[in-house]
Amino acid sequence: MENRLSGFARGASSSQGSGEVSAAGGGNRKGKKNRATSPVLVSEGREAAGTETTRAWTGEKKTKIQSAPTSGDLGGTEQIEGLDWDKDYLEKEINCCLERLHEVLPYDPDGEFCPFDEQQLKELNERLALCRIRAYEHCQEAEDASLTDKYPTSELEHKGYYKYYERYIEWYFDPQFWYADFQDYQQLVLRENNGEYEDWEKYHKTCSKLEGDQQFVQLWDELSSKTKLIELYLSCSSKDPRIERLVFYHALKIAEGLPHVSKTLVCSTFDDFIWGVRFKHKWYKYYADFFFEMWQLTTKRKMNFIEALRHIHKEGKYSWCSFAWQNQIDKKEPDLSIFEQECTSYLDRIGATAEDNEAYQLIMDFIEEIVMKPKTYYDYVKKKLQIAKEIGLIS
Repeated sequence: MENRLSGFARGASSSQGSGEVSAAGGGNRKGKKNRATSPVLVSEGREAAGTETTRAWTGEKKTKIQSAPTSGDLGGTEQIEGLDWDKDYLEKEINCCLERLHEVLPYDPDGEFCPFDEQQLKELNERLALCRIRAYEHCQEAEDASLTDKYPTSELEHKGYYKYYERYIEWYFDPQFWYADFQDYQQLVLRENNGEYEDWEKYHKTCSKLEGDQQFVQLWDELSSKTKLIELYLSCSSKDPRIERLVFYHALKIAEGLPHVSKTLVCSTFDDFIWGVRFKHKWYKYYADFFFEMWQLTTKRKMNFIEALRHIHKEGKYSWCSFAWQNQIDKKEPDLSIFEQECTSYLDRIGATAEDNEAYQLIMDFIEEIVMKPKTYYDYVKKKLQIAKEIGLIS
């Protein structure tokens, strides 16, 4: 496996939140076992977990990530609905939104569900077998008709519907959800993968319908796209707690147009969203700023790699990034060849002619690949939807 910037950031100490989410959202969540005061990199965290990095950084641009706003960047905030409301009126509007939201009943393991009859179970096994074949044999584009020609019913039965394929892939179909009134999608479960998810036990039992998961992702994606609102939160929430409640209000307003999203799920995952915004702002930006300054020093000011590092070290910047060089940088001939090779292999892909904004965004894309962020229910659902599409459960 490719070793990504080994030694660049060592370790991460656990920092669990306290308190519980109120019924109306907000607050710190209790028992977040994987949230850390500092992140680890993919090279270290995933090697420790025994999993592989699935994507290499190619320099391809992705959706723009907003960096930290300054006081001069917040023009247009007067257009944010609710910004001029006082606390009492804001809470009144939040309560009105909550009353209007739909409540989608969650999966209840003690509930009564309709079992499959013999024919339904046979058809289910055949459908799920084709999904396993698509995943294991990497034939996602194959149509059902072509697969059934290659794998007739007799073959599927003989091979036990290829259930053993699930040993080698990152998901499985959980028999505890095999009910006639369940969608095939609801039976799909992602594996825990050595603590990849913050609360896998809860996530995989949520068992939302396809429409609910699709709208759940849509909700948080749409809220994330409200750039001025997010910038306002990052710049002002520490001084004005009302701003976080304003963000929650906007989440509820979006949810009103998404009838398959559970009110309880919106409230219980809002803190995950807020935490993710803070994490991205603090840690992604921290590492991106380091790489961006190194890129500027080596391309614009024509310093060599060691000179650029010494410049940063002398200014006392990026202490969390210094583990890889702090014992070498003051030596006359520091031995940083491996670290230099790892860093420049990424920075060289940007090139010296890129505009600053373009370079920063490419670096941010890279940082998203190497800095491990504990995965929440949003990440679980998004990956589940992707897998469901790849294996033919959804179009």
